[in-house]
Amino acid sequence: MVAIVAAQMTMSITLPDGQTRELTAPESGLATLTLKDGTEFGFRPTIQDDRPWSKITVAVFKMPTATHATQLLGEVDVKTGATAVPSKTTPIFKVAVTKVTPPAAATTTS
Repeated sequence: MVAIVAAQMTMSITLPDGQTRELTAPESGLATLTLKDGTEFGFRPTIQDDRPWSKITVAVFKMPTATHATQLLGEVDVKTGATAVPSKTTPIFKVAVTKVTPPAAATTTS
């Protein structure tokens, strides 16, 4: 069996109240945060180019509740290491990908 390991992205998310949170997620994985009002949001980074992985699209989701399914609010195109880009979502988040860490070497297990 071969374990596939994805690149890890560190994102800086500025919340609507101005606070900034650092989140880490694997390529096409999900990182979540919860606002003060209890609403949970998810951020899914996807690499759009080959190394050095400078073009990233971050999808912004409103996470599910007991009465609502997961909702895609929008996507933000960012460049690794560049300044944060405001989302065209409600609420607005400023999204930056500060670092992309290459995947570890794949390991083989039996």
